[in-house]
Amino acid sequence: MAAATKKQIRCIYVIAAKCGLVERGNREDDLHALVYQLTEKESISELTEEQAAAVIRRLKDAEANAADEETEAYISEAQIKKIFGLTYELAALSPSEAKVKDRLCGIIQKELGLKVNPRTDIFKGFSERQGAKLIDALKRYVRSAKKKGGGNGY
Repeated sequence: MAAATKKQIRCIYVIAAKCGLVERGNREDDLHALVYQLTEKESISELTEEQAAAVIRRLKDAEANAADEETEAYISEAQIKKIFGLTYELAALSPSEAKVKDRLCGIIQKELGLKVNPRTDIFKGFSERQGAKLIDALKRYVRSAKKKGGGNGY
């Protein structure tokens, strides 16, 4: 069996670095643990071409999975506008002593289980999915307030 090529070894390190698996000077980092798990070799330089190809395939799969996780969309400006629009509509239909933003923070806590500070960007780190869930909840609140007030705003 032929030894892994320099190109394969370089490829292993490049992909592993992108995935955050490499610690310089540490032969017990996550990359070496993965290599040992797949090939039972303690050093990347001991790999055969076939073993290196298998490690590269596994690393590319890990890289693709990491990219999929990063592509989860953040809440859009359109969603934020819709959320505030529904919140102000709810405030008009069902007046409250609480400020609109404080009320929205309470709804976020109740519906999404997230505690947010009304004095900061309340949507920081929100996903598109969470935005959609919040919009659906606010639509239910508005429908309910319209039924209670007869749809006349009072």
